[in-house]
Amino acid sequence: MLKAKTYYLNFASLSSAEAIETYKDLVTPERKARIENTKRLETKASLLGAGLLLQAALKKEYGLSDFETETNEFGKPSIKGREDIHFNLSHSGSVAVLVIADTDCGIDIESTTAPHETMAVANKFFSRNEYAAMMLSPNPNEAFCRLWTLRESYVKMRGKGFAIGLSTMRCDFHRGVCSMYENHILQEDAFFREIKDVAGYRISVCTKGECEHSTEEIKISDIA
Repeated sequence: MLKAKTYYLNFASLSSAEAIETYKDLVTPERKARIENTKRLETKASLLGAGLLLQAALKKEYGLSDFETETNEFGKPSIKGREDIHFNLSHSGSVAVLVIADTDCGIDIESTTAPHETMAVANKFFSRNEYAAMMLSPNPNEAFCRLWTLRESYVKMRGKGFAIGLSTMRCDFHRGVCSMYENHILQEDAFFREIKDVAGYRISVCTKGECEHSTEEIKISDIA
């Protein structure tokens, strides 16, 4: 069976200018330039956290420490010259997540404690049944995050960005497992894994094909 592994990193300790200076040389030149060209400290920390997570995971999985990233026309990243490596990144709050898989993959994370524009966004993008289920949930914000991360992970797995309209998609659930419909057509090659290892966050992974999943935390102290 195909395999997929999700790594996560809490980068709260990187939220100072001193920490960013200490660690920014450990990421790729492209990401370092993005960090240096960004003014907001919060954005610098999230870019650095995601970059450090990618560095640590690729070294752990492939022994790879020197690499370049590139993106397709829709912004999906890949490792230059390594078509065998499939990965995807996301971050929210102070947590970065990364999935590495044997096939095309996408990942998304959302904070369930931060306020979201659930009503407006759900009205625009969710089906009637999804919207009703969300509003009847004991925690509408978390229900919103669940549906949103599932959609985002699917879109990122496809690698076509928002050329796939979020309003054309629908999540159906059987025994708690999501199936994705696009323009009313079941996407039989899209398989989902929902991860709840990180308190206060919803994480969804989508892979092109059924995968055996595992999860691992990476700590800043593991990277230094």
